Amino acid sequence: MSSLLLVLRTSKTILPFLIGVYFLLAAIDNIADPSANWTYLVHVLSMDTVPAGSPLIFRAIGSPIVRRLFFDGLVAWELGTALLCFLGSIRLVRAWPGSRRQFSHAKTWAVAGLTCALAEWLFFFLIAAGEWFQIWRGSLSPLLGVAARMFAVTALCLIYLAQDEGDLDSSPSG
Repeated sequence: MSSLLLVLRTSKTILPFLIGVYFLLAAIDNIADPSANWTYLVHVLSMDTVPAGSPLIFRAIGSPIVRRLFFDGLVAWELGTALLCFLGSIRLVRAWPGSRRQFSHAKTWAVAGLTCALAEWLFFFLIAAGEWFQIWRGSLSPLLGVAARMFAVTALCLIYLAQDEGDLDSSPSG
């Protein structure tokens, strides 16, 4: 049982860290080579891939300033998410030898980071881009599959992390 607890704690420490790495790389990519995702963002916000004549085209955003704010906000969100996931993993490492109660309480920042990750995929991609800006109707619809996959991966990590390891009064060595 003790070795199982050690493996569980190790995996629950690593998974938020890896999600943090993903978001840090996404932010770095957007900062170092903004044109890669900027093009997609412009198409999403301008709704130029939505079939002509759609009555929902009024939702399009043509302002370069507002587009820039969206892009910069997304990068800031990615950096914040990465930071929360990293802080969560650090707290889990520090609590790793402690009691189950201590380890459980150390999950707070990791849960916050994974929740921010879920919020990005759900709000920015599935709700805003997918439904509000209607990308499901045009050539950008494959992006929704990526967002759904990343939402599912992150949700599984969060559900797994949130699971209790058992008796809260014992430590991994006893």
